[in-house]
Amino acid sequence: MKALKTEIKTLDRLKKRSDFLYVQHNGVKWVPKGFIVQLATREVSEKAPKTGLRYGLTVTKRVSKLAVVRNRIKRRLKAVACDVLPNYSDNNIDIVLIGRTTTLEKDYETLKNDLIWSLKRLDIKINAKKP
Repeated sequence: MKALKTEIKTLDRLKKRSDFLYVQHNGVKWVPKGFIVQLATREVSEKAPKTGLRYGLTVTKRVSKLAVVRNRIKRRLKAVACDVLPNYSDNNIDIVLIGRTTTLEKDYETLKNDLIWSLKRLDIKINAKKP
């Protein structure tokens, strides 16, 4: 993982179930081989005045009954998200990464490239200030 601690701290997490459901029902998705990306733009209002990118991770029991395996998948997805998503932090979007069984089999660089490609396919622009 090459993300700096300051970049990781700028990323906000999705924590409520209602946020995950909002992304699922109102967003778009892209399915690379390693995981699923769901994305929804967020409106700034009085209830949610905070802007910027938020992300969430989920792995269902259908992937594996063992919590150890699901947690390992989540850790890999979190590392990929922390490396890639700070470059997109100016966008006012919510992103949900859904783990699959192939997430464990793919190497780290492939997962990273899959996320970058997915965001490009979903027309999310990289920050102008980042190289």
